[in-house]
Amino acid sequence: LAQTMSILLVPGMASLILESPAAKSTLTPEAISTQYAILAEEAVNLALGQTPSIKPSVAPLPASLQAENTDDPKMVKEDLSRHILVRNMFDKDEETEEGWAEDIKLDFQEEGGKHGKITDVKVMSKEVGGKIYTSFESLEGAAACAGNLAGRWFDKRQLQVEFVSDAVMSAAASQS
Repeated sequence: LAQTMSILLVPGMASLILESPAAKSTLTPEAISTQYAILAEEAVNLALGQTPSIKPSVAPLPASLQAENTDDPKMVKEDLSRHILVRNMFDKDEETEEGWAEDIKLDFQEEGGKHGKITDVKVMSKEVGGKIYTSFESLEGAAACAGNLAGRWFDKRQLQVEFVSDAVMSAAASQS
């Protein structure tokens, strides 16, 4: 858990992981309670400007936890990954300015780069749905960006975010 502490501080991520069926089947109620206590202490320390502790958890989380399916746009969908898909960033039929896709890409790199180092951005300018695929150098960067953007309103559209696999990211790269 020490390595994933910052991921779990993304709003909604700790409860998504610790309340999942996989966690409940492998962790005792006491272990889950201990995880929450450690996260709460870490959140208070971070709020007070202290550097994150590297205190290991007494009960490690299972390697693979299934995310619960929800229609809440503020929840990031799918399994944690370095790659995210953001939907509703633009409407291709409303964009008329020359080079608009590159402008959106640069704006997204600036905004997303606040959360971690971005290694790739693909604006799907020919597809409906206003999709932008982004790869981050770290899981923490992807999780922080996803948590920040999920459910946010942008140009009268509510953003939806999901983590995507390496294979989905590669397929998107070949289409753009």
